[in-house]
Amino acid sequence: MDYKIFVSKIKNKSRIINIPSNLNILINKVNIIKNFFVENKETKENCLILVPFFLDFKFIDDNTKIIFLIKDIYKTYKASYMMFYTFTSKFLNELKGISELYRGTINIQGLGYSVQITKKKNIYYNLFFRFGFKDKCTYIMPKNIIIENMETAKTKIILLCKNLELLKKVQLQIQLLRKPKAFKLQGIYLNDIFPKVKKFVK
Repeated sequence: MDYKIFVSKIKNKSRIINIPSNLNILINKVNIIKNFFVENKETKENCLILVPFFLDFKFIDDNTKIIFLIKDIYKTYKASYMMFYTFTSKFLNELKGISELYRGTINIQGLGYSVQITKKKNIYYNLFFRFGFKDKCTYIMPKNIIIENMETAKTKIILLCKNLELLKKVQLQIQLLRKPKAFKLQGIYLNDIFPKVKKFVK
């Protein structure tokens, strides 16, 4: 199934966002505060997204799309447009994350480099790294990250997460445990991207 989400810009400073077919979106309202409850019909993954006070929105095309507009009284402020694009981009990322989950990889390269993964209190993944024959390190994964096939992960870890920012943050934190070396393929690399090894010139 194609869960591609796209954004269309139109002249009156609005954005139309396609809602993936495997999502339900409900509107919650507490006093004047509105938020979206987004849920995946299949996996039941969900999140709450607060709607900024300066935005209007409505569902169109039989609730398959949603259009966001800046309220008239806020259109004279430049900051409204900056926050508008920040929110709609974040909203788009949230929908994609709940719809199909973001995917990232951790690649561990080097002689004697490996990882062993267990679960702590059946919630948190505990990663035990070996770097060569002496160096060891432990990293506890945040609970909103899923590790695919953790039992067989030794030199490659596949991460799934509905939050793109959290996924990138975790990847960078893990990479800091053993930064890649420029002159040999050794260290922690992200997303199956390996640089060309520099040759040492005397």
